[in-house]
Amino acid sequence: MDKRYTIFRYIAYSLEILILYVLQGTPVLIPEIFGGRPLFLIPVALTIAFFENEVTAMFFGLACGVLLDVGMGGNLGFYTIIMTLTGFIIGNIFRDYMVVSFINAMAFCSAFSGGIICLYFLLFYIFAGRGEVGYYFVNHYLSRIIYTIAVSPVFYFLNKSLYKGLRDV
Repeated sequence: MDKRYTIFRYIAYSLEILILYVLQGTPVLIPEIFGGRPLFLIPVALTIAFFENEVTAMFFGLACGVLLDVGMGGNLGFYTIIMTLTGFIIGNIFRDYMVVSFINAMAFCSAFSGGIICLYFLLFYIFAGRGEVGYYFVNHYLSRIIYTIAVSPVFYFLNKSLYKGLRDV
C-alpha cells in the first residue's frame, strides 16, 4: 500500500520529463529569446533531486541527461554523465546536509544550470577552437542560461506538489 504512492510519483516524474522533452524539442512552440531556448530538463532533474534520495535523483538525472544528449544532437554522453553525477550529488546534499526551501533550490538551480551550460560551452566550443567565442556566448549561451534559470521556479513548485501530494504517509 505504501509503495503505491512512490510508484505513482515516479510515473508522474517520468511523464513530466517526457512531456518537457517534447516541448523543448518542438521548433516553434517555445520562442527563442535573444538567440537561446531554455533547457527544461536541467531544472527538472535538479528539482527532482531536491525532494528524492540520491539514488532516485541519479536515475532521473540519467534519464534527463540521455534525453538532452539525444535532443541536442552532437556530443553524446556529456549531459548523461553530468546530469547523473549532479542528481546524485544534489540528492545527497539535500538528504543529509541542507533543508529544501525555495531560496536554496533557486540558488542551486542557478549555480548548477549556469555551470552545466558554461561547461558545455567551454568543452565543445572554446576547446574545440571555434572562432568568435565572446560573440557566440553572449548571443546564444547567455540567453539560454538566463532562460533556463527563469523557468526553474515553475518546475520547483510542480515537483514539490508532486512530492507532497504523492508521498508515502
